[in-house]
This record gives sequence, structure tokens and C-alpha cells, in this order.
Amino acid sequence: MATSTAPIVVGLDGSPSALLALDWAAGEARTRGCGLTLVFAHPGERHSLAVLDTAPQELADDIFDEALDRLAERGYHDVPARTVLRYGLVPRILLRASMRAPMLVVGRQGVGRVAELVTGSTSLACAARTRVPLTIVPDTWAPPVRLRHAILLGVDGSDRGQAAVEYAFTLASARGARIIAVHAMELPLGYPADRPLRPDAARYEAAAAEVFRASVEPWRAKYPAVRVTTTVEYGRPALVLAEYAGGADLAVVGGRGHGRITGLLLGSSARSILRRLPIPVTVVRDLDPRR
Repeated sequence: MATSTAPIVVGLDGSPSALLALDWAAGEARTRGCGLTLVFAHPGERHSLAVLDTAPQELADDIFDEALDRLAERGYHDVPARTVLRYGLVPRILLRASMRAPMLVVGRQGVGRVAELVTGSTSLACAARTRVPLTIVPDTWAPPVRLRHAILLGVDGSDRGQAAVEYAFTLASARGARIIAVHAMELPLGYPADRPLRPDAARYEAAAAEVFRASVEPWRAKYPAVRVTTTVEYGRPALVLAEYAGGADLAVVGGRGHGRITGLLLGSSARSILRRLPIPVTVVRDLDPRR
């Protein structure tokens, strides 16, 4: 990951959220020592004028010019960037463009003229099928004045969630960051909102300890220099992670799993996580066919 020089792919659609995604991707590219590939996926055909009042190439030129000007204004002259215009379904185009990239970056819920014509969420559609880490930048994010040097890691205890744990530890080791590992446990209906009933507390605590033992401890042993804080909270994953997001630069979650976070990532839980977290979220899918 740290040595890859392939460019990071950024999805652009003319929306403010896409430009924030560009800002984050440019900083990441500079840290990695790679470039950017800026992709605009037009939902129509090359010569179609039916859905928009601007010719596709003209619209793409406007979007790319704005993006390149933004990179120059923010001092990213050292980050090479190339532009690509493609026609078709937006998620499919972005996924295809990022197949050999170290990362795909998109904004959260674009509101540009093109994005409004696309059915469903581009970010969730990409999360379901991406083969590389996908970072989703919220529309409320702003580059921090000072980095916190902390990564928020959602831990669900599943085998398929291990790819996200490995990614977080590898990144933390390379960046000198610490990890805030959080496991969210939802209690049955009728329980108090903040803790299990006393007779069941030991059982829940033992289950949480096993999650961290199986998911986190092997990577803590491999990366002993990485500082790790493990925390168990009772509640919905999105609400729990949101409570800790203010102390981190990035959140990392699994893309496919069987736990509360990763198992529901492509459904309502995913939408809630992406809407609530004020920091970029990197989705890491486990591509091991044996799991």
C-alpha cells in the first residue's frame, strides 16, 4: 500500500461533495507519492443531449477545469493528475477505472446535475463491488488544521472483517498513527440503553473480549509499535462510531462481514454510518473466496 505509485482514482460529478473528495484524495496522493486519475462518468451516450442542456464533452471540460484549478489553488502542483471521461453507469465506470488503483475516492451523496440523474447511491453501489479500498468523503468534511494521527476502526469480530483490521494496522504503522478500535453491541429490546442487565453483563463482556482477542490481538502482535485502544459500546454501530469520530482522521470499516457493522454495510446501517460520521470512511472488502 505505502509503496504503490499507481494513481488514486477520484469520481467527479460537478458537486461540492466531489470537490471535497478531491481535496482528501490529493492529500492522500501526496503522502503516498502517487498521482490522481479524475474520472467523470456521464450517464448518457457520447452524443446524447436529451438529459442535459450541455454537451457531454463540454460538461466534462467544465468539471475537469474546476477540479484542476482547485488542485493548483491548494498547492498540489507536485501531484500529477490526468482526466478521464467515460459514458455509462457511474458505479460501473468508477469500479472499472479503479481496478488497478490503490484506492477509489468518492464524495458522499453528490448533488450535481449528473448525480441527481443517477438512481441509488454511487458510494453504496461502489462499496458493494469495489476490489480496492474505497474512501467516502462526507460533504461536511474540511481539511483539519492539525492531524489527530488516529484511525477509528470498526471491529465486528467476523472473519471477513479481518481485511479492514489489517488495512488499519498497516496504515497506522506507516503513518505513525494510533488506532481506536470500537466494537458495538446492540442489546435486545427492553434492555437499558447504555448497558446490559447485571445478570448478563459478564456474558457480554466475555463476548466482546473474544472479539478483540480474535480480531485485533494478532495484528497488535505484528505491529507492536502501533498504539491501540479497544472499546466496547452498547448501541447501534453508526451512533457508536459517530461518538468517536471527532478524535480520528479516518474511519475504517469492513465491506462484507457477518457482524453488526460489516454485515449490514450495504443496507440501512451503511447509510446511517455514512450520514453520521463527519470524517472520511474507508471501506475495505475481504476478497478471499475461502471466507
